[in-house]
Amino acid sequence: MTTTSMLKRRTFLKGSAAFGSMAALGALPKMASAKTYDTTLNIMSHPGQILPIYTHQTDYLKETYGISMKLLESPDPTSYQDALKDLRSGGGKYDLVMHFPRFNGDLTSSGYLRPLDDLIEKHNARDLVDNISDAYRALYCEWGGDTIAIPVDGDVAMMYFRKDAFENEEAKTRYREKYGKELTVPKTWEEFLQVAELFTGWDWAGSGKSGYGFQTSTWDRPFIEQQWAPMMASAGGNWFDDDCNPAFNGEAGVRAANDLRACLAFAPPGSASLSWGQTMETVFSEDVAMVLWYMDLGRLGWAENSWFASSGGPEKMEKFGYAEWPGYEVDGVYRNFNSMFYGRVIGMSNFTKNPDACMEVIKTLLTQERRVLSMDDAQSGSDMFLKTDYTTDVFKNLTPRQDFLDAASKVISNGFPEMIMPGTGEYMDALQAELHSFINGSGSAQEALNRAADRWQQITDRYGRDKQKEAWAAVRASYKKAGLNIGA
Repeated sequence: MTTTSMLKRRTFLKGSAAFGSMAALGALPKMASAKTYDTTLNIMSHPGQILPIYTHQTDYLKETYGISMKLLESPDPTSYQDALKDLRSGGGKYDLVMHFPRFNGDLTSSGYLRPLDDLIEKHNARDLVDNISDAYRALYCEWGGDTIAIPVDGDVAMMYFRKDAFENEEAKTRYREKYGKELTVPKTWEEFLQVAELFTGWDWAGSGKSGYGFQTSTWDRPFIEQQWAPMMASAGGNWFDDDCNPAFNGEAGVRAANDLRACLAFAPPGSASLSWGQTMETVFSEDVAMVLWYMDLGRLGWAENSWFASSGGPEKMEKFGYAEWPGYEVDGVYRNFNSMFYGRVIGMSNFTKNPDACMEVIKTLLTQERRVLSMDDAQSGSDMFLKTDYTTDVFKNLTPRQDFLDAASKVISNGFPEMIMPGTGEYMDALQAELHSFINGSGSAQEALNRAADRWQQITDRYGRDKQKEAWAAVRASYKKAGLNIGA
């Protein structure tokens, strides 16, 4: 993998946001403190644009609670491995750890993460936890009936569409003549492919160059499933069936994979291997009618100098409208899910000697007037996740539009989550390899998914099928609690 392809969303331009503006700190009231801890906590954090989640709180925590933070950076995809390495060496290197929610199963079943509910009650933090978006809390903060993590970045994707494209009279005429219906923002993936084809290969934007129908966030190998999995679920599939056999390689998964590969014909060249950073620029630099991207675009796109994309800006954001991802109609039932991948949570190490001090940090990160400092920072990668985040009133520096925030609040309640199981890293590696090979033109979707399913069976047997079935039952229960009607 090249250096360019290794650039990850929110970690490219690494370090540019390590110390975001702190000017707002002095203007905020301090929380009443029952105790001063006079301690330093070792905190594992993802790097780059994620650091402001903590650095905005540095002075406040020191002055209010006597808590200093030593931030130990760990790469996004492998941070959970650093936590497990700490476990194997006896624990104690980290007090708090940041990770992708998909690794909750590994970190909890291993005994590394400490359940938080007793501390939540002790520190009167239940209202703060209850203010987390219901879906995010049910899917990404709980395991086996316990609260084991809290979010710090609420990733969920939506569809951004160019309003000027859908208002283009020539495009309307072309679509009506070909399909016998009016051009509208697509609700199904079949319609999405039709509309993407419509806007590919001609100058619908009046820019003097041919446009494209579609652009997405990266399809690079380590992230390819974040686009395919919600499509698979919308078509009626799931990661496993009740007996923990792979359920993604049936008709639903094949349908989604074939449609995903078909999308490439209507995307800018090289889209199957663009990095996060490269897709950010393409969103603005090409004439693209529809974009599937995360909340960063709507939250930061209006800023002149955000980390998101140097070619962005208000004049380009004015052209975007907002919608949910398309879905499928299966047996007369319409179902759609939005990608809910790559948010971030933090958990508390079972080996920390300062659980109460750790809880003060967690409370601070969940308190609206403190939490908003990183969300309202053009150099920060922290998107909305609190129920109180989805109004323009909480933003003072950034200027996201209320129609975007309304759409964001809707899609987070209907997101298809990452798979959370012991062994997720191994399961995903097997799936990513086959999906990326197929997307780039190798073999059939059925063959690729069957190969991935065979490897999943081997992984399940190695971890212990009965234990994995028990874990999967807990995951399915979280889907039900979040109100997700997922098949298989």
